[in-house]
Amino acid sequence: MKPTYEVVGKIERFDERDTVFAREALIAGSEEERLYHEQNPHLREIDERIRKFIDEKLATDRASWGRAYYQVGFRTLAYLALPDCVDGEPAPDAIKIDPKRASLLVKGLASHLGADVVGITRLKQEWVYSHRGTRPFFADQPPNPPLFEGMPDHYTGRLWGDPIHLEHQYAIALAFTQDLRFMKAGPGVASDLEVGKVYARSALVACQLASFIRALGFAARAHHVRNYYVLVVPIAVDAGLGELSRAGYLLNKTYGLNLRLSCVTTDLPLKVDEPIDIGVQEFCSKCLKCARNCPAGAIPTGDKTIVRGIRKWRVDAERCLLYWGRVGAACQICQVVCPWSKPPTYFHRAVANIASKFGGLTKFLVKADDLFYGTKYKQVSEPLWMHPDGEGGKSQSDSCFSGSLRASRH
Repeated sequence: MKPTYEVVGKIERFDERDTVFAREALIAGSEEERLYHEQNPHLREIDERIRKFIDEKLATDRASWGRAYYQVGFRTLAYLALPDCVDGEPAPDAIKIDPKRASLLVKGLASHLGADVVGITRLKQEWVYSHRGTRPFFADQPPNPPLFEGMPDHYTGRLWGDPIHLEHQYAIALAFTQDLRFMKAGPGVASDLEVGKVYARSALVACQLASFIRALGFAARAHHVRNYYVLVVPIAVDAGLGELSRAGYLLNKTYGLNLRLSCVTTDLPLKVDEPIDIGVQEFCSKCLKCARNCPAGAIPTGDKTIVRGIRKWRVDAERCLLYWGRVGAACQICQVVCPWSKPPTYFHRAVANIASKFGGLTKFLVKADDLFYGTKYKQVSEPLWMHPDGEGGKSQSDSCFSGSLRASRH
């Protein structure tokens, strides 16, 4: 079965330098910033606006509960981005194993380590970034750890602008659920804490799984929020974890948009999974709940457009990031309001089955969701234990801003 995204012509590889997270990290006046905006002068103004939001906030940053909670996830998981965590040399003698048995083994281990959904696909070169674009983790620049001095010369994709070469044959897509109680308390400290926790879990499991495969004698590399070589959403779609949604996230039948992704690429021969069609394209074309609730107006309400050879709904990443800057925290409203993002109860599973099989009932199901859960996003209070005075609230001012903007939408 083919994936439900529509290929229109040749798919162009994406340069990681073009992501908003790479662009906001460019240091004004640096060689990287100068080169990038000489080649992309049309982005200079919007990038300056994004950077201004961040610089102004960081200039007044101080010790706070939000900043402390940020350290729990985002800062600690950064150390899992080091070369000897995500990559390494495989054992010299590869173990012989049947691809079907290897797939069962890999999925079982990934699930045991903490992944909620696992799928396997052949790695398409279209989903490998063309160039390194994130902050140069391994250069001698202090703004964002980790720093690493002993990297081998042959390590590719080390610095900003390095071409990325990844010839692995297979990709293992890993998905991790988030606690909706914390996600509904955002944008703010509680949701940032939960996102950081899940990203950390996704990074650890990817690194552990890659290490296991290398110990079997096969090349393997982990890809997570602090060190990607690949686009994890289309890989997850190809691996049968779900479909691409209007909001730009993977939409899983059981968990909706309430997931974070990581990935392991490898040369270990594996039995691959088939992509799935759960009716998301039909559902998202009629639902529009994420777009109507997006406070930034970043999610389109109209039709799909062609983006680098794929026809899809295009999210305005600049608007999204600027909104994060205004509220001082990462926003997750689209993930929460999606009718598919409900606790996986028997009732929810039954409704999801109906939605996936009967596209003509989409409007009825959305109205039912509106009636039961409301048409608009309603922020709930943060847990009492998160505040030293024991008074939880819908606080946004004490957010994890300096770390939230460094996370991605994956």
